[in-house]
Amino acid sequence: MTSATIPSPTDVGALANRINLHTRDAHNKIDKAMSVNVAFALRHRFIYIDVLKTYYVVFSTIEAEIDTILATAPDSQTAAILRAFYVPEFRRAAPLLSDLRALHADTADLDGDWVSDRPALATFQQSIRQGIHDDPITVLAHCHVLYLALFAGGRVIRSTLYRNLGFLPNFDHLSKQEMIEQATGFFRFAATTDAENKLRWTYKRNYELATRDALTEQQKLRVLDAAERVFELNTAALQEIGQINRAELMTKPSFKLLTFLLEEWRWNDTVVSQKAKKNILAVLAFVQAVLLYYVAKWAIRMI
Repeated sequence: MTSATIPSPTDVGALANRINLHTRDAHNKIDKAMSVNVAFALRHRFIYIDVLKTYYVVFSTIEAEIDTILATAPDSQTAAILRAFYVPEFRRAAPLLSDLRALHADTADLDGDWVSDRPALATFQQSIRQGIHDDPITVLAHCHVLYLALFAGGRVIRSTLYRNLGFLPNFDHLSKQEMIEQATGFFRFAATTDAENKLRWTYKRNYELATRDALTEQQKLRVLDAAERVFELNTAALQEIGQINRAELMTKPSFKLLTFLLEEWRWNDTVVSQKAKKNILAVLAFVQAVLLYYVAKWAIRMI
């Protein structure tokens, strides 16, 4: 490997490759959780907002810890390594908050009851704080696992959303184009694909250069263990989103359940075509108008 290239996938001396090998099973597990299920879930507004809120908590916590290291221990080994590869474009908390505000989501409770009501997410957040506090070098596990996973996974999700606008959740105050422009910033690291590719390449190269010789074998082993833990907790937090929303949908009839069913019916063409749906909606609108007419007529007679 030269200073001008990123490590090849077969370079077993690269920390990033060792993390990938060490977490392969966990990676496959979360891939299953993130593929079809996420594409399905993101179609519904309340689940999409839950995903954004969850990752706002995760990334804002990580970025607060990174800021603390750089501010309070600027001469430390960890700070020197972070400065070598970590740049402002990676930060996700601000884009996530912008997305949530564009969707008119409530963000006031993200440091309180909202997290407390989600044990898996609360555990993830506490693990980030405590783990980095106890062993600052393990922040490198979070930087590799979460940011690079988002580089790859975010691009796939973004492609799915853009190619199938039906996968975008429906927000009454935003058109589909406005939704893409204003509420998918979490998945974008740069304005263009070329710029994003360059950013990813630079990140991977500098991460490798900063960690290959600077870390001892014992430090690398601790980073590997931390990376595996990050995968486990991230998977648990994702599964919790599904569990909470499933429970809310199925325990009792609610506006959320009605919204879910209507949105699923609206965007799913497997059973009924869009043309047929328009005809059904037209008939329902006519029936509703007739009913309103007779209700109004009855009400006038009762006066």
